[in-house]
Amino acid sequence: MGSDIPATRRAAISRQLRDEILAGELPPGAPIKDAELAERLGVSITPVREAVTELMTEGLIESLPNKRRRVAVLDELHAVQLLDVLGVVLVAVFERSAAQLGQDDVEAMAAATERLDGALQAGDMLAAHTALRELIEIILDAADHDELRAVNEHVLARSLGRLFLYPREDLYSIWIDGWKEAVALLRRQEPDAAVQRLRQVFWIVTEELRAGHM
Repeated sequence: MGSDIPATRRAAISRQLRDEILAGELPPGAPIKDAELAERLGVSITPVREAVTELMTEGLIESLPNKRRRVAVLDELHAVQLLDVLGVVLVAVFERSAAQLGQDDVEAMAAATERLDGALQAGDMLAAHTALRELIEIILDAADHDELRAVNEHVLARSLGRLFLYPREDLYSIWIDGWKEAVALLRRQEPDAAVQRLRQVFWIVTEELRAGHM
């Protein structure tokens, strides 16, 4: 890549900044200044610049006129678009994995869903993001489809983190109930119904967001 900055250092800075954004320590609209971040983190400016560039590709940081940058600010329209894309690709992979999920997988999904529920109830967006990633990873692993995984990873990198910048507490119960009911259907060995339930929850949440934009 033409850089002598260790990838692990860049990755560590990216992870820390990403975590700070998701945790709300760097809230939407917060200015991003490389020199200030480098001083605070105790590192040189080059890996900070590379980390910021990475987070810009993920959509967590956005550029402004006059070379200014800030933590991304998400509105209803962009939230609808991101959730719509995430739903399309995730339901597609769930269609292929639902029937392949074993009992241990389903119980792991149930545990991840409970962690997601607890994190959302506590307002811990970082923990909620981690739990949802774990939930999605179980589905991706069971699908055993390299191309679908690649598409999902791209969408997750671009969409999932940004959605957590637009929390809607009034929709948490719809979201959690959908996942819990999908898991319950998997426990009853009804994979097709579980897929339909997940598709439904994405549709409901998307329509609720869309109604807020109108």
